[in-house]
Amino acid sequence: MKSFSLMVVIGCLLIVVARAEDPPVAGVYFAEKVPASPQFLAKGMAWWNGRLIIANREPAGLHAFTPPDTFTIFKEQGLTSPFGVAVDPQGRLLLTENKDDVLYRLARITADGTEETLLAEAGVNHRNKNTRHGLCTPLMLATHPNGTIYWSGYPSTGTRYLLPGKTPFDLDDVQIAKPQVGHSYGIGISPGHDWLYVASQLPNPDARGVWRFPVREDGSLGEGGFFIAVDRFTTTHLKNLPPAKDGSDKLLGWLGRIHGLAVDANGFIYIGGSHGHSSGSGIAVFTPDGKTLAAMIVGDPNAELGLPTNVYGLAFGGTDGRTLFISGSGHYRLYQVRLPVAGEVVSRATRRPGPERRRREPAPEPAHDRGQAGQPPAAR
Repeated sequence: MKSFSLMVVIGCLLIVVARAEDPPVAGVYFAEKVPASPQFLAKGMAWWNGRLIIANREPAGLHAFTPPDTFTIFKEQGLTSPFGVAVDPQGRLLLTENKDDVLYRLARITADGTEETLLAEAGVNHRNKNTRHGLCTPLMLATHPNGTIYWSGYPSTGTRYLLPGKTPFDLDDVQIAKPQVGHSYGIGISPGHDWLYVASQLPNPDARGVWRFPVREDGSLGEGGFFIAVDRFTTTHLKNLPPAKDGSDKLLGWLGRIHGLAVDANGFIYIGGSHGHSSGSGIAVFTPDGKTLAAMIVGDPNAELGLPTNVYGLAFGGTDGRTLFISGSGHYRLYQVRLPVAGEVVSRATRRPGPERRRREPAPEPAHDRGQAGQPPAAR
């Protein structure tokens, strides 16, 4: 029995070591449509129990994709308008619902389909006021290994979170991150669990990009700051990258309106979106220090269809965690791309409970090359 337990521990350690040594992404990658995919009005996605769970807005439901070609409906009954999904440390599926004047909700679902509402608000519309408490248009989700739940909000409600340890929760338990970043969507946590990243598509181009918040040991957030300014980057150093539809070599030509966000096991940050229906769409990948545009993921120029015009959800999954799944804001099919590294969330799932190894990346220094990250504007 002892030898078997030792073998299990060694096996788990080998998986973690292997992933820690995964090569970083670099250059240009081409995503492709999943051939069997139906069209979705999809938002958030998460890899859960060997399949990808997709939040579909209309008709409301959670769809499940089991590679390579099986799509099923996991849950429809009782859902109003699902938006974000994530997996908590106990392996349960977390879910946000967001429909003005009807329902805002945070729930979790066990593998057998048992559902529990954690928090809910009904008969409100937070788009019409800058509310100071409550769920407030919960969008995309991220989790800390200690059980803290984070979510983004629109239009001006900012990032909010729920610390673990209380049952049941009430709306006064919701914590608000400072500053309150407007128009935030994608959200993710660093492999060291010491930074929370939030994607923002604030109307002025010099505020579009990624904000980050320091994460304390208990999961609470310190004061955040603007981290990656998309308009400070060019793409000319990336060989074999097709031109954006607007013909520009600026990154804004690919992703001016920021939506999706993901983090891989090496700490690289993925953000996706598009400037509009007349420009290109893609996913930019930045180094953990936020200084370098390391890679771009775009649609295969030789394929019938490229990436969705508005890239929205990003989620790592697959049997080895090295497939990045991509959804679009609108009626689009599911896309995927194979990468040399697993996602942070998928890699985390292989680890056994134990002391966290925290790694804090240094704050970025100003750079003056327009092809690199410049001094970001002051936190708003």
